[in-house]
Amino acid sequence: MSEGRSSKVRHQAIIELLSTHGQVYVQELAKYFNVAQETIRRDLSKLETQKLLKKVHGGAVNIQSKFERNFTERAQVAVDEKKAIAFQAAKLIKPGDTLFIDFGTTTFEFSQRVKLIDNLTVITNSPLLANTLQENPTIETILIGGQFNAMQNACLGVIALKNIAEFFADYAVIGVGAIHSLHGVMDQHVDEAAIAQKMMENSDKLIVLADGTKANKHAINFVTGWDNIDFLVTTCKDFKLSENKKRPKTKIIIAEIE
Repeated sequence: MSEGRSSKVRHQAIIELLSTHGQVYVQELAKYFNVAQETIRRDLSKLETQKLLKKVHGGAVNIQSKFERNFTERAQVAVDEKKAIAFQAAKLIKPGDTLFIDFGTTTFEFSQRVKLIDNLTVITNSPLLANTLQENPTIETILIGGQFNAMQNACLGVIALKNIAEFFADYAVIGVGAIHSLHGVMDQHVDEAAIAQKMMENSDKLIVLADGTKANKHAINFVTGWDNIDFLVTTCKDFKLSENKKRPKTKIIIAEIE
Protein backbone atom coordinates (compact mmCIF):
# COMPACT_ATOMS: atom_id res chain seq x y z
CA MET A 1 0.00 0.00 0.00
CA SER A 2 1.42 3.40 -0.97
CA GLU A 3 2.12 6.10 1.61
CA GLY A 4 -0.58 8.28 0.02
CA ARG A 5 -3.09 5.49 0.29
CA SER A 6 -2.00 4.72 3.88
CA SER A 7 -2.43 8.33 4.96
CA LYS A 8 -5.92 8.49 3.45
CA VAL A 9 -6.91 5.36 5.36
CA ARG A 10 -5.50 6.84 8.59
CA HIS A 11 -7.25 10.16 8.00
CA GLN A 12 -10.61 8.48 7.50
CA ALA A 13 -10.11 6.32 10.59
CA ILE A 14 -9.12 9.33 12.68
CA ILE A 15 -12.29 11.20 11.64
CA GLU A 16 -14.38 8.15 12.51
CA LEU A 17 -12.70 7.86 15.92
CA LEU A 18 -13.34 11.55 16.57
CA SER A 19 -16.98 11.16 15.63
CA THR A 20 -17.33 8.37 18.18
CA HIS A 21 -15.14 9.59 21.04
CA GLY A 22 -14.89 13.36 20.55
CA GLN A 23 -11.13 13.36 21.15
CA VAL A 24 -8.07 11.40 20.02
CA TYR A 25 -4.51 11.26 21.34
CA VAL A 26 -1.25 11.21 19.39
CA GLN A 27 0.35 8.47 21.49
CA GLU A 28 -2.66 6.17 21.23
CA LEU A 29 -3.05 6.75 17.49
CA ALA A 30 0.62 6.00 16.87
CA LYS A 31 0.23 2.65 18.60
CA TYR A 32 -3.05 1.93 16.86
CA PHE A 33 -1.64 2.54 13.37
CA ASN A 34 1.88 1.33 14.25
CA VAL A 35 3.50 4.51 12.99
CA ALA A 36 5.68 7.23 14.51
CA GLN A 37 4.07 9.93 16.61
CA GLU A 38 5.45 12.53 14.22
CA THR A 39 3.49 10.86 11.40
CA ILE A 40 0.29 11.23 13.42
CA ARG A 41 1.07 14.87 14.16
CA ARG A 42 1.42 15.51 10.41
CA ASP A 43 -1.90 13.72 9.84
CA LEU A 44 -3.61 15.91 12.43
CA SER A 45 -2.09 19.07 11.00
CA LYS A 46 -3.35 18.21 7.53
CA LEU A 47 -6.84 17.41 8.80
CA GLU A 48 -6.88 20.68 10.73
CA THR A 49 -6.08 22.65 7.57
CA GLN A 50 -9.09 20.93 6.00
CA LYS A 51 -11.18 22.10 9.00
CA LEU A 52 -12.01 18.50 9.93
CA LEU A 53 -10.65 18.70 13.49
CA LYS A 54 -8.93 21.00 15.97
CA LYS A 55 -5.48 20.16 17.31
CA VAL A 56 -4.99 20.38 21.07
CA HIS A 57 -2.08 19.47 23.33
CA GLY A 58 -1.40 15.77 22.89
CA GLY A 59 -4.02 15.13 20.24
CA ALA A 60 -7.11 16.59 18.60
CA VAL A 61 -10.82 17.14 19.21
CA ASN A 62 -13.84 16.97 16.97
CA ILE A 63 -14.36 20.30 15.23
CA GLN A 64 -17.91 20.18 16.63
CA SER A 65 -16.76 19.66 20.21
CA LYS A 66 -16.92 23.37 21.00
CA PHE A 67 -20.54 23.57 19.88
CA GLU A 68 -22.89 20.77 20.82
CA ARG A 69 -25.73 19.94 18.47
CA ASN A 70 -28.85 21.99 18.97
CA PHE A 71 -31.50 20.91 21.43
CA THR A 72 -33.87 19.30 18.94
CA GLU A 73 -31.15 17.04 17.52
CA ARG A 74 -29.79 16.12 20.95
CA ALA A 75 -33.25 15.41 22.34
CA GLN A 76 -33.76 12.67 19.75
CA VAL A 77 -30.80 10.63 21.05
CA ALA A 78 -31.38 7.90 23.68
CA VAL A 79 -34.88 9.17 24.49
CA ASP A 80 -35.97 6.11 26.50
CA GLU A 81 -32.72 6.16 28.47
CA LYS A 82 -33.16 9.81 29.42
CA LYS A 83 -36.73 9.23 30.58
CA ALA A 84 -35.62 6.26 32.70
CA ILE A 85 -32.79 8.30 34.24
CA ALA A 86 -35.16 11.17 35.02
CA PHE A 87 -37.60 8.79 36.72
CA GLN A 88 -34.90 7.35 39.01
CA ALA A 89 -33.22 10.68 39.75
CA ALA A 90 -36.51 12.28 40.78
CA LYS A 91 -36.81 9.66 43.54
CA LEU A 92 -33.87 11.36 45.28
CA ILE A 93 -35.85 14.59 45.65
CA LYS A 94 -38.43 15.30 48.35
CA PRO A 95 -40.85 18.19 48.94
CA GLY A 96 -39.13 21.25 50.35
CA ASP A 97 -35.77 20.62 48.64
CA THR A 98 -33.85 23.33 46.83
CA LEU A 99 -32.25 22.39 43.51
CA PHE A 100 -29.90 23.81 40.95
CA ILE A 101 -30.65 22.30 37.53
CA ASP A 102 -28.45 23.09 34.55
CA PHE A 103 -29.74 22.73 31.03
CA GLY A 104 -29.50 19.64 28.88
CA THR A 105 -31.81 17.16 27.24
CA THR A 106 -31.59 14.75 30.18
CA THR A 107 -32.14 17.47 32.78
CA PHE A 108 -35.13 18.60 30.72
CA GLU A 109 -36.62 15.12 31.15
CA PHE A 110 -35.74 15.39 34.85
CA SER A 111 -37.68 18.66 35.09
CA GLN A 112 -40.72 16.87 33.66
CA ARG A 113 -40.52 14.50 36.64
CA VAL A 114 -39.72 16.91 39.46
CA LYS A 115 -42.53 19.25 38.45
CA LEU A 116 -44.77 16.60 40.04
CA ILE A 117 -43.13 17.21 43.45
CA ASP A 118 -44.63 20.02 45.49
CA ASN A 119 -42.94 22.86 47.36
CA LEU A 120 -39.57 22.77 45.64
CA THR A 121 -37.31 25.71 44.98
CA VAL A 122 -35.52 25.33 41.67
CA ILE A 123 -32.75 27.57 40.35
CA THR A 124 -32.00 27.07 36.68
CA ASN A 125 -30.27 28.84 33.80
CA SER A 126 -32.81 27.51 31.29
CA PRO A 127 -35.98 29.40 30.30
CA LEU A 128 -37.35 26.11 28.93
CA LEU A 129 -36.91 24.33 32.26
CA ALA A 130 -38.32 27.30 34.16
CA ASN A 131 -41.41 27.29 31.97
CA THR A 132 -41.89 23.56 32.52
CA LEU A 133 -41.56 23.84 36.30
CA GLN A 134 -44.10 26.66 36.45
CA GLU A 135 -46.78 24.14 35.55
CA ASN A 136 -46.72 23.32 39.28
CA PRO A 137 -47.72 26.50 41.17
CA THR A 138 -46.17 25.23 44.42
CA ILE A 139 -42.68 25.26 42.89
CA GLU A 140 -40.71 28.48 43.29
CA THR A 141 -38.60 28.87 40.18
CA ILE A 142 -35.63 31.22 40.01
CA LEU A 143 -34.32 31.87 36.50
CA ILE A 144 -30.63 32.71 36.28
CA GLY A 145 -29.85 35.54 33.89
CA GLY A 146 -26.88 36.00 31.59
CA GLN A 147 -25.98 35.82 27.93
CA PHE A 148 -28.63 33.70 26.22
CA ASN A 149 -27.27 30.97 23.95
CA ALA A 150 -29.99 29.77 21.59
CA MET A 151 -28.13 26.60 20.62
CA GLN A 152 -27.79 25.53 24.26
CA ASN A 153 -31.16 27.10 25.12
CA ALA A 154 -29.63 28.47 28.29
CA CYS A 155 -28.14 31.55 29.91
CA LEU A 156 -24.35 31.29 30.15
CA GLY A 157 -21.31 33.44 30.81
CA VAL A 158 -20.02 35.69 33.59
CA ILE A 159 -23.38 37.18 34.58
CA ALA A 160 -24.91 33.72 34.97
CA LEU A 161 -22.00 32.59 37.13
CA LYS A 162 -22.37 35.65 39.37
CA ASN A 163 -26.10 34.99 39.72
CA ILE A 164 -25.52 31.37 40.74
CA ALA A 165 -23.06 32.48 43.42
CA GLU A 166 -25.90 34.28 45.22
CA PHE A 167 -27.68 31.00 46.04
CA PHE A 168 -27.09 27.72 47.85
CA ALA A 169 -29.02 24.50 47.20
CA ASP A 170 -29.52 21.03 48.65
CA TYR A 171 -28.71 19.47 45.27
CA ALA A 172 -27.09 20.39 41.99
CA VAL A 173 -28.46 18.25 39.17
CA ILE A 174 -26.33 18.34 36.03
CA GLY A 175 -26.13 16.61 32.69
CA VAL A 176 -22.70 15.93 31.20
CA GLY A 177 -21.11 15.18 27.85
CA ALA A 178 -18.96 12.26 29.02
CA ILE A 179 -18.25 10.08 32.05
CA HIS A 180 -14.87 8.42 32.52
CA SER A 181 -14.27 5.68 35.09
CA LEU A 182 -11.01 7.21 36.31
CA HIS A 183 -11.15 10.95 35.64
CA GLY A 184 -14.79 11.85 36.35
CA VAL A 185 -17.26 13.84 34.27
CA MET A 186 -16.68 16.18 31.34
CA ASP A 187 -18.59 18.38 28.94
CA GLN A 188 -18.20 19.53 25.35
CA HIS A 189 -18.97 23.20 25.95
CA VAL A 190 -16.69 25.30 28.14
CA ASP A 191 -19.45 27.68 29.30
CA GLU A 192 -21.79 24.82 30.23
CA ALA A 193 -18.98 23.17 32.18
CA ALA A 194 -18.43 26.40 34.12
CA ILE A 195 -22.14 26.62 34.98
CA ALA A 196 -22.14 23.03 36.24
CA GLN A 197 -19.03 23.67 38.35
CA LYS A 198 -20.50 26.76 39.98
CA MET A 199 -23.79 25.00 40.75
CA MET A 200 -21.83 22.12 42.25
CA GLU A 201 -19.75 24.47 44.42
CA ASN A 202 -22.90 26.06 45.83
CA SER A 203 -24.73 22.83 46.66
CA ASP A 204 -24.67 20.29 49.44
CA LYS A 205 -24.85 17.27 47.09
CA LEU A 206 -24.24 16.62 43.39
CA ILE A 207 -26.37 14.41 41.12
CA VAL A 208 -24.99 13.59 37.66
CA LEU A 209 -27.30 12.33 34.92
CA ALA A 210 -25.67 10.44 32.02
CA ASP A 211 -27.18 8.04 29.50
CA GLY A 212 -25.23 5.09 28.13
CA THR A 213 -23.91 7.02 25.12
CA LYS A 214 -21.81 9.15 27.50
CA ALA A 215 -20.06 6.24 29.25
CA ASN A 216 -16.31 5.67 28.97
CA LYS A 217 -15.84 8.74 26.78
CA HIS A 218 -13.74 11.88 26.85
CA ALA A 219 -14.89 15.46 26.36
CA ILE A 220 -12.77 18.57 26.08
CA ASN A 221 -13.83 20.34 29.30
CA PHE A 222 -13.32 18.71 32.70
CA VAL A 223 -16.18 19.31 35.14
CA THR A 224 -15.29 17.38 38.29
CA GLY A 225 -13.88 14.14 39.66
CA TRP A 226 -15.74 11.32 41.41
CA ASP A 227 -14.75 12.57 44.87
CA ASN A 228 -17.27 15.40 44.43
CA ILE A 229 -20.14 13.36 42.98
CA ASP A 230 -22.74 11.93 45.37
CA PHE A 231 -24.97 10.19 42.82
CA LEU A 232 -24.51 9.04 39.24
CA VAL A 233 -27.79 8.04 37.59
CA THR A 234 -27.14 6.16 34.35
CA THR A 235 -28.47 3.40 32.11
CA CYS A 236 -25.00 1.94 31.58
CA LYS A 237 -25.14 -1.30 33.59
CA ASP A 238 -21.46 -2.11 32.98
CA PHE A 239 -20.08 1.25 34.11
CA LYS A 240 -17.75 0.92 37.10
CA LEU A 241 -15.47 3.44 38.79
CA SER A 242 -11.76 2.84 38.38
CA GLU A 243 -10.04 0.77 41.06
CA ASN A 244 -6.79 2.68 40.51
CA LYS A 245 -7.63 5.12 43.28
CA LYS A 246 -9.39 5.15 46.62
CA ARG A 247 -13.05 4.42 46.03
CA PRO A 248 -14.95 7.71 46.15
CA LYS A 249 -18.33 8.30 47.76
CA THR A 250 -20.29 8.16 44.51
CA LYS A 251 -23.40 5.97 44.54
CA ILE A 252 -24.22 4.62 41.09
CA ILE A 253 -27.93 4.22 40.39
CA ILE A 254 -28.84 2.13 37.35
CA ALA A 255 -32.01 3.25 35.60
CA GLU A 256 -33.87 0.41 33.93
CA ILE A 257 -35.52 1.15 30.60
CA GLU A 258 -39.15 0.07 30.58
